[in-house]
Amino acid sequence: MYIINMKVIIIEKLNISGLKYDTLEKELLKLNFKKYNVKQIFNWLHNKMEDNFDNFSNISKENRNILSKNFFIPEITLLDHLISENDNTEKFLFKLQGNVLIESVLIGHKNRYTLCVSSQAGCALGCEFCATATMKFEKNLDISEILMQFYYVQKYLNQKGNKLDNVVFMGMGEPFLNFDNVMDSIDILNSIDGQNCSKRNFTVSTSGLVPYIEKFTDLDSQVNLAVSLHSVNDEYRSKIMPVNKKYPLKDLKKSLLAYQKKTKKRISFEYILIDDFNCSKNDAFELTKFLREFSCLVNLIPYNPVAGKSYATPSKTRQQEFYRILLKNNINATLRETKGQDIAAACGQLKVKRELI
Repeated sequence: MYIINMKVIIIEKLNISGLKYDTLEKELLKLNFKKYNVKQIFNWLHNKMEDNFDNFSNISKENRNILSKNFFIPEITLLDHLISENDNTEKFLFKLQGNVLIESVLIGHKNRYTLCVSSQAGCALGCEFCATATMKFEKNLDISEILMQFYYVQKYLNQKGNKLDNVVFMGMGEPFLNFDNVMDSIDILNSIDGQNCSKRNFTVSTSGLVPYIEKFTDLDSQVNLAVSLHSVNDEYRSKIMPVNKKYPLKDLKKSLLAYQKKTKKRISFEYILIDDFNCSKNDAFELTKFLREFSCLVNLIPYNPVAGKSYATPSKTRQQEFYRILLKNNINATLRETKGQDIAAACGQLKVKRELI
């Protein structure tokens, strides 16, 4: 805030962490920065992951003061960090500005690390089996709020001599309902002046929003696509995923075949095995019929119990039976071990527990 001729002039600071390179350049050139300064500042923000202008050591003190007057770097606060005793899974509960809580999950496997990030605080789609559906939808995360999850965990791993290998948008929220911010955050992480992460190491998951699948297809991006399927019966899928009433399986399949025809990329299908609901022998055979035209990988995920939900995890025998039917019918599939049950690693569980305290 400045007072000029007795008039109060308020300068609204910009969130510098959420600016893509070309936008950052435009804003900095207006403030008389040099073009080489743009690259330096972008590097501090997105390569070195620095969150304090005072530490931008190759930027003059005068220019650091200009940065402080015109921009801000948002804060992310760790509220809880749980490490599973049973497997290599860790969960982070973060607080953003406005007391908004979000979660990220770090999964380690054979010295490789995958980060599951949130794209929204809460979710409006109301999937019956999901803990996130029990909370109210609060907001789409902005670009910086997505990036801060990555940067926090990356710095955490760097201290151990490790780094993130993959990022999956499978945390809280429907990524395609925050389409632009999700794709822009990937672009920043992909930048050679940032983390230089290959787009092939990103996966965006959707519950089946057909118009956004079509939009994603038009991008012709190297980013991978995953689809939360969970049933190939419209009646059953609509029971647990209300989105299916608007975009039924016939329309979903058509959009995915068009995506695959254009991109030639394999699609991942997520299929949560829920006892006495979608994991009978007949369910397995119907799934193989639905997937026959696709080049795909099916991730079978035993249901992770959520407080207040009546669904249950099927027996190991039933899980294996379902899995073997897919393999015998030439469907590529993996049967995942349930990860992080002791730390409430499923989407939204830790936030729900925290809000009940």
